[in-house]
Amino acid sequence: MTAVKFLLVADLHGSEVVMNKVLNSAKFYGVHDIVVAGDITGEVLTPILERADGSLACELFGVDREFSTTELPEIQKQIRNAGFYYTLVSPAEYAELAADRSKQRAVFLREMLDHLRRFYAKAEEKLRPLGTRLFLLAGNDDYPEVAEFIRTTPSEVVVAYDEQVVEFREGYQIAGYGYSNPTPWKTPREIPDEQLLEGLRRVVRSADPGRTLLVAHAPPRDTVIDKAPQLTPDLRPVMQAGQLVMASVGSPAVRTVLEEFRPIAGLHGHIHESSGRDLVGPTGGRPVPVFNPGSEYNAGVLRGALLTLEKGAIRDYLFTKG
Repeated sequence: MTAVKFLLVADLHGSEVVMNKVLNSAKFYGVHDIVVAGDITGEVLTPILERADGSLACELFGVDREFSTTELPEIQKQIRNAGFYYTLVSPAEYAELAADRSKQRAVFLREMLDHLRRFYAKAEEKLRPLGTRLFLLAGNDDYPEVAEFIRTTPSEVVVAYDEQVVEFREGYQIAGYGYSNPTPWKTPREIPDEQLLEGLRRVVRSADPGRTLLVAHAPPRDTVIDKAPQLTPDLRPVMQAGQLVMASVGSPAVRTVLEEFRPIAGLHGHIHESSGRDLVGPTGGRPVPVFNPGSEYNAGVLRGALLTLEKGAIRDYLFTKG
């Protein structure tokens, strides 16, 4: 096996500027493979109200905005760069959406999947000439419909790998699992840790650990890459002596499977503020390096980890930010 250099990213959360940076990173970093470790789409739908007098209005970043049609493209750009989606509605349509959660969800999914289709088209345009592939995994914040879209949309450039093992490059494999353990936010694809353990074991059963990268969206428990602010029951950060109290929120199941299966490396995301590398493994055994690139999507920043595979191990790594 010759050396393979690739970029790991995660938690894009629908930010247009960050997703564009992902596609541009292939040429910038000189890689032929980009691995996205979950959470691709955004979480907010912003209705833009079209008033009878021709003016427009919406709530953006907690502020009521009024603007003209000439200002609309800039507002739309701000919405998409933040990872939000938008839809233009009449006063009657706005009232309908406000009164019916099922209609809100339907419009949200429509806009989300429409932007994902556009992302696929951009990926084909930018990555195919470079011979680069984008390995795409839905995370816990992605709706089941998003995971299904990725699974059922054929592409030579965008490779789906959730809940399966796929060939990577130079004889290596990727095993993917995008669900997370439970969170305080009740996200669309979180499941009990016991179910997570069962699903992970089922996926890796057909993989060869000596040539496999395990990509689990949730990081392993009790590592430097699973630390997040501890929260009170009403979801406020716990403070002590003026400092945030951090807690391990990763998955015990992911840790168990890493220790049992012993892949080349564990590649993760999920915890935005815990970019880094750690080692997982029982005393006396070969430790498994685990990585989380972190995320600053809400600032329009792409965080990543450039990794080099050689002779069945991670030879080099470099965390990136741009």
